[in-house]
Amino acid sequence: MKVFLELMRPFNCLMAGVAAIIGLLMVGGRDVQPAVLIFLAVFLVTGAGNAVNDYYDREIDAVNRPDRPVPGGRVTPKQALMWSYALFAAGCILAGLLNWFCLVIAVANSALLYLYARNLKTTLLMGNICVAYLTGSTFLFGGAVQGFAGMAAVLIPFSLSSLATMSREIMKDVEDMEGDSRAGARTLPILAGERLSGVVAAIFALIAVVLSYQPGYGTAYLGIVAIADVFLAGSVWKIVRKDASGSQRALKLGMAVALLAFLAAALRHALI
Repeated sequence: MKVFLELMRPFNCLMAGVAAIIGLLMVGGRDVQPAVLIFLAVFLVTGAGNAVNDYYDREIDAVNRPDRPVPGGRVTPKQALMWSYALFAAGCILAGLLNWFCLVIAVANSALLYLYARNLKTTLLMGNICVAYLTGSTFLFGGAVQGFAGMAAVLIPFSLSSLATMSREIMKDVEDMEGDSRAGARTLPILAGERLSGVVAAIFALIAVVLSYQPGYGTAYLGIVAIADVFLAGSVWKIVRKDASGSQRALKLGMAVALLAFLAAALRHALI
């Protein structure tokens, strides 16, 4: 069972679930039952996406990440695929227990995760855009408990998360150029070069820094997000230095700190 949990990448699932709970809190949700359903639905769908990605990515991972469960031979490709289907189904069922808005997002995201793994990942920018949306959509899912108004209320965290993720995904493609090239992927770094890709990634990161200034979210948010902005700015510097791996780490840390900032904003809203 441990290897199937590894396929899900539980830390990523946990972060996605927390983001969804933050989205719920930002629209005034305080009840325990919907919070549990939201967390579990996001956890399972995210895990399903990671598992199906490992299935379709097994040849690339044999070069870039040979220690992953499928290329490492610890689980068969068919087992990984069936596991992802089960997780997708369970996550969508839980989302349906919330409301139609949540169900639609869960089903749409499940379809996107599958399509991303199957062919969008190797399509110029489409894979990056898909992952950027999916990462930000965890906030939308939490807000969707309150319908359209709730989703509108979490557009800032959705946008900031999507922008930072877009930057990180491009730099990830830069780092993975060797394996992606062998697999025939059409990523931005392969088609446009490392330098232009770095410029595009830096622009997305800088827009995220500018967008992060939201005085209405309170002083605690501003103080914490300032730290996140330092990491985001640091990622731009790493890009300039052509350090794709370092840029990814800085962006990942910045996004983690930004999540804490949004948590502070959500708690402030819940206590008012």
